[in-house]
Amino acid sequence: MAQVVVTKVTEADSHLVVRVDMLSDGTGELQNYIFLSPSDLNPARKNNKPTFRIMQAWYGLVWFDVSISAGTLQPVPLWTFPRDHGPHVDFRSFGGVIDTGVYEDPAIDDSGKLCMTTNGFAQLGSQGSLVLELRKTNG
Repeated sequence: MAQVVVTKVTEADSHLVVRVDMLSDGTGELQNYIFLSPSDLNPARKNNKPTFRIMQAWYGLVWFDVSISAGTLQPVPLWTFPRDHGPHVDFRSFGGVIDTGVYEDPAIDDSGKLCMTTNGFAQLGSQGSLVLELRKTNG
């Protein structure tokens, strides 16, 4: 199994910075791999609303792309971080990237979880890091 390490860099009432380090062992791509959940927060969020707004991201990816999505039943794509680009994306000027599907259709059962899918990560030794500045959007 690929090694994915998620570290909280900082957490406050309204924001969170996480670092996700990835190292491939050659067994395959990550598919909708949950890397952050409302239950990981302090205090934990127990409702089924979107919890995170991506405000900024810094990344370094060697030979693979990472797509971030929200929810677990039918993950909604939020953003793709392409290899060999970056290393910084800033979404603050328009309030961040969020799963808007929940607001458009209240029947959607959104878990508030963030997950990632990779493309090109299957090769042994592929590695990368992603740092996300997130805003907590509900209580």
